[in-house]
Amino acid sequence: MLVYGLRTMVYGLVCGLFLTGCVRRSLTIRTEPPGAFVYVNDELKGQSPVTYDFLWYGWHRVMLRREGYERLEDRRRLDAPPHLWIPFDLVMELLPLQIIDTRVLSYTLTPTQELPTPSPPPLTSSSATAPSASGSSAPPVPSDATASPPRQESSDAAR
Repeated sequence: MLVYGLRTMVYGLVCGLFLTGCVRRSLTIRTEPPGAFVYVNDELKGQSPVTYDFLWYGWHRVMLRREGYERLEDRRRLDAPPHLWIPFDLVMELLPLQIIDTRVLSYTLTPTQELPTPSPPPLTSSSATAPSASGSSAPPVPSDATASPPRQESSDAAR
């Protein structure tokens, strides 16, 4: 009976050691002003500030959107801490400890600039803007202009 109880206790400890250890990777994204929609790797994570557990280290695409602000896109590399490099990561996963790796990214959003409302150019008289019957678009000649014949130089002044 004593052997049975001791064996059960040893199995329980061994199973407890292997089942309790884990690494938790957490990423928090904050924005100024808060309330922007946060997309990581094209997946909506929520509105900022948002915290979620990520699964792998490496490159992550972050996109932030908020009404009245310019869209912000960023690529960030999350590197593993040295105690989670191969082969140390196996040992850390098996330890009866919970290891928490918390990362924080902060962004400041830029307000969109109001574009001026375009206004059409002022209209002039209809004869000035209408093409002539010949199809040319030459500028019209004012009606009050008097045509003067070209001046001819005298032959004495040319010598």
